[in-house]
Amino acid sequence: MNRFLTIFIFLCSISASAVYAQSNVSKPKSFNITGKSQPPILSIPSSSIKFKDANNNGTIDAQERCIISFTLKNDGIGDAVGCVVKSKMAGSTSGISVQELKLNRLAPGKSITVSVPVISNLNTVDGSVDFALNVEEPLGFGTDPFSINVKTRQFVQPFLSVVDYAITGSSSGKLEKKKAFDLQVLLQNTKYGTAEDVRVVLNLPDNVLLLDGNQVTNYLSLEGGSARTVTYSLIVNNNYTSSTIPIRISLKEKYGKYSEDKLINLELDQTMSSQKIVVNSSSGTKHDDINLAALRSDVDMDIPKTRETNEKTFAVIIANEEYKRVAPVEFAMNDGRIFKEYCMKTLGIPETQIHHLENASLNEIRGEVRWLADVMKAYEGTAKIIFYYAGHGIPDESERTSYLLPVDGYETDVQTGYKLGDLYRELGEMSSRLVTVFIDACFGGSKREGDMIANARGAVIKIREEEPVGNMVVFTASKGDETAFSYKEQKHGMFTYFLLKKLKLSSGEVALGELADYISSNVRQKSIVLNSKPQNPTVIPSLTLDDAWKTQKLK
Repeated sequence: MNRFLTIFIFLCSISASAVYAQSNVSKPKSFNITGKSQPPILSIPSSSIKFKDANNNGTIDAQERCIISFTLKNDGIGDAVGCVVKSKMAGSTSGISVQELKLNRLAPGKSITVSVPVISNLNTVDGSVDFALNVEEPLGFGTDPFSINVKTRQFVQPFLSVVDYAITGSSSGKLEKKKAFDLQVLLQNTKYGTAEDVRVVLNLPDNVLLLDGNQVTNYLSLEGGSARTVTYSLIVNNNYTSSTIPIRISLKEKYGKYSEDKLINLELDQTMSSQKIVVNSSSGTKHDDINLAALRSDVDMDIPKTRETNEKTFAVIIANEEYKRVAPVEFAMNDGRIFKEYCMKTLGIPETQIHHLENASLNEIRGEVRWLADVMKAYEGTAKIIFYYAGHGIPDESERTSYLLPVDGYETDVQTGYKLGDLYRELGEMSSRLVTVFIDACFGGSKREGDMIANARGAVIKIREEEPVGNMVVFTASKGDETAFSYKEQKHGMFTYFLLKKLKLSSGEVALGELADYISSNVRQKSIVLNSKPQNPTVIPSLTLDDAWKTQKLK
């Protein structure tokens, strides 16, 4: 009995434990919600969406940093945390990238300006890109996407070159040792792209010294087509042994591959420009054809060289620019210097057979005419003469005759001038094969600029033409009552410019008749266009030559 009771109690205890354990396993857990969710509500006003590029042309240019900006507003009741700007691109996306942007906490009722960087590289192409942007929020309360279309432009390369140079400054008109001179270098971006971080470095040989100017010149940028001048004051000392002075101008820009260095070889005793050439720095353009800038006229550069020696031609060149009592003659000295270069290089006349005077007095002009007379006697009619004059001319009002005005002469006193008729007679009486006279002056009382030499004279005087004699052909810049204008763009007298131009085009192999036609037609047309006034060059041969002069040449 006790045995059965013991078993019963044991079984009952096991059953109770099982029930108790089962109740602990199946009892559900409880979750207490203590507050409500407070989401942000984000939006982007369409009026706030803007595109900004570095050069303000509204286009993503290659190698340009741009920004797409917008205003982000939080109109909800909770903070916006962990927001990210997402973007997608379609279209001409080559070379374009948009940076992902993580935003700071944005409190309810607040707004911020978001700027998304857009970067382009050298692979950018012409076209346009559609940008789709939106702001994602972790709880799903981000903005609706918006889109913006922006044009793209491929990389447009620059190219830096030294396109011209000039030397000025010496009173002698030549590059000499121990005499300071200025080297003007004209730098130009000859392509359409903007050159950035421009660096110009001057490299000089030993014993050539920089007196003034910077050996290194920096520019932030040069637009396509734009030009700048850099001026260096230099001097050559006695220790310099070569006749050639090599000067290298090194050019660099941002990418290190869109420029070329320039080696300038100067020569001791070479002719200089008569005055420092003033060139205003010019801005460029990305849409029009780019013309090369220049410090000098096109006829001053690349002068043709002949292999022949013109041993029986003698030349006198008078260039009067700086007068003591009247206004200067613009570009006269440059006229004379470049004409001398053509006489030597193109016509082959030895320098010893050329007398070149600048700012000559009356006695100096007379002395040169006497020198020609002596030379012609020695050559007994086998030699030629070239007589060139650039400067002022004055009229004799009472007799209507013409005079060359020396630099020491008086514009109101013809007795201080050289009568043109006397010059023709003296040259014509010389025993020569041919005398060719070029006169770039006017004799009605006006200047190259068109106003009067003498302030008291109110009208141009119409003078009569002087008749040449002997074997003579006279080329004059204008008719008696017209002005012989300058050609400012080319830095020459207009008559002289077209004289030199034809010599260049023909390498000096031009008959006088063809030369006369070329000068006459071009000066007449250019003067009307630039000055709105006529200028008619004249050619007067002596009667003894008849039409034979037309086939004669200067060589």
